[in-house]
Amino acid sequence: MKKRIIALLLAGMLLATGCGQSNTKSSTKKSASEDASADAEVADYKASDYVTLGKYKGVTVTLTKDYKDDDAAVKDYEDTLIEDAGGNFAEDKTQKTVKEDSIVNVDYKGIKDGEAFQGGSASDVTIDVKNNQDASSGTGYIDGFTDGLVGAKVGETVSSKVTFPENYQASDLAGQEVTFEFTVNYICKKITADEVYVDFLKKNFDVDSKDAFFDYAKKKLQEKNKSDKESETRKLVETAVEDASKVNSYPKGLISQRLSNYKTQYQKQYFTEGMTWDDFYKKYGVTEKEFNSQVESVVKENIKTELVFQAIAEKENITVDKSGYTTFVQGLMSSNGDSSEKSLYLRYGSTEAQGKNYIETIYLVNRALEFCTDNATVNPKS
Repeated sequence: MKKRIIALLLAGMLLATGCGQSNTKSSTKKSASEDASADAEVADYKASDYVTLGKYKGVTVTLTKDYKDDDAAVKDYEDTLIEDAGGNFAEDKTQKTVKEDSIVNVDYKGIKDGEAFQGGSASDVTIDVKNNQDASSGTGYIDGFTDGLVGAKVGETVSSKVTFPENYQASDLAGQEVTFEFTVNYICKKITADEVYVDFLKKNFDVDSKDAFFDYAKKKLQEKNKSDKESETRKLVETAVEDASKVNSYPKGLISQRLSNYKTQYQKQYFTEGMTWDDFYKKYGVTEKEFNSQVESVVKENIKTELVFQAIAEKENITVDKSGYTTFVQGLMSSNGDSSEKSLYLRYGSTEAQGKNYIETIYLVNRALEFCTDNATVNPKS
C-alpha cells in the first residue's frame, strides 16, 4: 500500500510539472550573482550523437479501439454522461436490507472520544458498499468504513469502528480508532438514459427531452472519438518510432539535473511548511533511494522520447517556427495560468533561459512527432 501511494504521488507530480525540465549541464542551484551566466548553462548537444534512429517515416500502426458512433454506442455514452454527472442512482423501494453488493444512500457521522470530529460527517451520500467507495465519484474510504452497513435495514442507524491509517494526512486522526454512525436513507438502483428524469437532463446538459439528450450525446461522443483517436494514433506512432530506435547514451548531467528539478518542484508544490524530505520518506514508508529510483525511471523515459524525436527533427530539418511556437507557448500559459512567458519559463527551468530552452525542445519534439504521424499508415482495429 505504501509503495502504491508513492507511485500515485509520482504520477501526480509528473502531471503537475509537465514532461520535465530544461536541457542543462548543471543541477546546482545558482546564486543571484551567477544568473548573468545563465545562457552558458543551456546544453548545446546534437541528439543524433546519442541516438541510432530506426524506421520513423511510414510506420504502420493499428488502433486498439473502434471509435463507433452508431445508435448503440450513443446509448452507452448517454449512460456514461449520466453516471459522470452523478445521476445514475435512484431509490429502489423494493429493497429494504443492505447487501454486500448494495449501493446505499446514507447520512453518516464520525465520533471520536464521544464527540463528532470535524470533517467526519456528511448527508445524502451514495456509497458502494462492496468497493468501499463513493458510488458517484469513485473516491475510496478508509479500510472497514462500510463494513457495518451490511445487514442494516432502511431507516436504521448502525455503527462501525475503524482505525485511520498511521500516515493519514490529518495528524489528530492518524492511527486513531473512531466510530462512524450511519443512517440508511434508502437502497439504490442504477438507472439508464431511458429512465432518467428530464429535470436532471435540463439541469446538467441543458436539454429538455430524451431525444434532445440523444443528439447531445452523439455530438459529444463524436468529439470525444475524434480527440481520442488522434491521441491514440500519436501514442502508437510514438511507441513504434521509439521501439525502432535506440538511445545509446544520455547527455552528461541531464538525468541528475532533471531528478533534482523534479524534486524541487514537487517540494514547493506539495510539502507543508517545515516539512523535510526525511519527514516525507517516513510518512510514506519509502527510502530516499526507492523514491529517487521511481522518479529517475520516468525521467529517463521522458529524455529518451525527447532525444529520439530531436534526432528526427535534425534529420528532417524541422525547426522552431515563430508563429507555431508563439501559439504553443500561449496554450501552455493558458493551461498553466501563467501571466507572462517569463513565469512560464521559470516554471520549467531554474532560470528563464533554461526554461525557454526546454519549451523550445518540447515544441520541436511535438513537431517531429506530428511529422511521423502524418506519414504513418493507420489501420482500424482488426
